Amino acid sequence: MGKEVNRERCWELIESSNSIVLTTHVRPDGDGIASELALYKLFKNLNKRVYIVNQDETPFMYRWLPNAEEIIEYSKVKDQNTIVETDIDLSILLDCSSDKRIGKVRDLIERSKFVISLDHHEDSECYRDYCYVDTDASSIGELITDIVPDIWSIMDYEMAVCIYVSILTDTGSFSYSNTTSKVFNVAARLLSYGVKPEVAYRNVYNNKSLSYLKLLGKALSRLEAVENGKIVYLMLPISVYQETGATEEDNEGILEVIRSLRNMELIIMLRQLDSSRFKGSLRSETKVNCNHLAKIFGGGGHFKASGFVVEGDINTDGHIVISKIIEEVKKQGWV
Repeated sequence: MGKEVNRERCWELIESSNSIVLTTHVRPDGDGIASELALYKLFKNLNKRVYIVNQDETPFMYRWLPNAEEIIEYSKVKDQNTIVETDIDLSILLDCSSDKRIGKVRDLIERSKFVISLDHHEDSECYRDYCYVDTDASSIGELITDIVPDIWSIMDYEMAVCIYVSILTDTGSFSYSNTTSKVFNVAARLLSYGVKPEVAYRNVYNNKSLSYLKLLGKALSRLEAVENGKIVYLMLPISVYQETGATEEDNEGILEVIRSLRNMELIIMLRQLDSSRFKGSLRSETKVNCNHLAKIFGGGGHFKASGFVVEGDINTDGHIVISKIIEEVKKQGWV
């Protein structure tokens, strides 16, 4: 377990490092990728050697972001001799609350002289050396604007659009309860650097594949409701992905469609990852603590959005997991 530091010490560690590796959690999302790219441009402007290495590929909806082509998949690191041969001064772990979510990139960042984690999750673990955690921050993008001294004097368009997308995606297009007055103030300042909200929204949200729409149809047809519609759940076995041709990326947006359901308090979505594991995604509206529920299965996240991965097969174990969640929700008096 590392040591939590303040923003000043966090920046000192960054400023004193010449070679830096940036990474985020497995199956990266908008917050993780966009914040990586924002820091990448910042560090390049400061003449540092900087690399972005992720375990999994960048989802299509984020490949339009500036410098996205610089992101290296971990499986291809050995082809990048510059990284293999470079002494890494600092690795920065972004938006990753648990060491279980680092994935194979751990082998690379463990070579670093120092590792610092930047996070905003309630149950964030301080991985290895240092961490800076701000649970009030809507996103890592917002957190970056707090850490970097006088950031607005060195901001440019490429940094601004990445920070904007980080905030956009982690606030649900400025619709979640983490959308504060500060979030709007930061977003407004970012627009002054040339960010176009309509372009960002279109590229992230109105950029779906046909397989996504087919998967969405299958998902909605499997939706079940209990407790007078306050809890809804669905299970997606591998066969659904085979039938629709959908990929991991196509899961993005399904939960947001379901969130529009009237009177809904909790969504449980289980999807098979491979022959031996399935992932649970939880979303709530008011009282239900998703982070509490995810911890039952070794996961975690935020109050209103969390997840977990468990061993098993949805067809035989899915209803057991759902029953445990419903039982806990009723025990806590949330529905």
